[in-house]
Amino acid sequence: MNQKWLNYHHLYYFKVIATSGSIAKASEVLLVGQPALSSQLKQLEHSLNQKLFERKNKGLHLTEAGRVALEYAETIFKKGEEFLQVFNEQNLSSKTIYKVGVVASAPKILAGSLMQMAKKFGEDNVISMREDPPEELIKKISAHELDIALTNNLSSIKGDDLMVKKIGEDNVSIFGSKKFAKLKTSFPKSINGKNFILPTMHSKLRYDLEHTFRAMGVKYKLVAEVQDSSVKKALAMDGVGLISLPDFAGKSYVKEKKLYKLGSLEDVVEEYWIVAKKRTIKSSITEQVLKEFKMK
Repeated sequence: MNQKWLNYHHLYYFKVIATSGSIAKASEVLLVGQPALSSQLKQLEHSLNQKLFERKNKGLHLTEAGRVALEYAETIFKKGEEFLQVFNEQNLSSKTIYKVGVVASAPKILAGSLMQMAKKFGEDNVISMREDPPEELIKKISAHELDIALTNNLSSIKGDDLMVKKIGEDNVSIFGSKKFAKLKTSFPKSINGKNFILPTMHSKLRYDLEHTFRAMGVKYKLVAEVQDSSVKKALAMDGVGLISLPDFAGKSYVKEKKLYKLGSLEDVVEEYWIVAKKRTIKSSITEQVLKEFKMK
């Protein structure tokens, strides 16, 4: 039985044609003549024994087989890019950009500390930070699109190819602007019926808050759902409503009298982890950060 070999040049040309929408546009992108592209596309179709495109309204449209082929092509060439990234960087710490991912709800003081530590161990690197939901961070870590990530939710972590380190936890308290300061006296009864700015529904903290409020018999008026910690604090300082924060994240605001701590929620804690992918060629920056970074 003869073994069929995939011609990756033909597959790549097919991918560009499919994403460009026509052979003419693909020709401009690839700097390859249209007759040559047409010929190589036909060779790929012949080797697969499948029609990948059909002509409709003077345009090229993927067949069902073409859609499947494109999905595989995108995966194959993405993996190829990852392969080159890993093996062309003999020392992953020597690359120009070190990519840090942070869950959007993380206190900016914690995100800033993580970036400072990454910079400490990678003086010659540009430290790039992006914010994403927890599940997106883990996807990007797994796909080598991030070097390290800070998260407060491990529910999306699967498999044993990730390194996970808990960096700490802190009690969660309720904070408000000066006009709410008097509510401290009879907390938690005093917050019943008050305006609240809460995390969005997909957040673990939102679930914990809802559960605790029910247990305490506290009802609230929801005025906003906000995941970004900076926006949440800004709204609270403007007196829009009360917010929940880990104590360490509210400390400096209380000291500057921008926010007032009304009381702690004994059964609610916020936990934080840093996550990185296990790599054959290791990054000294990632190794040092995993070893030393923790909440202060």
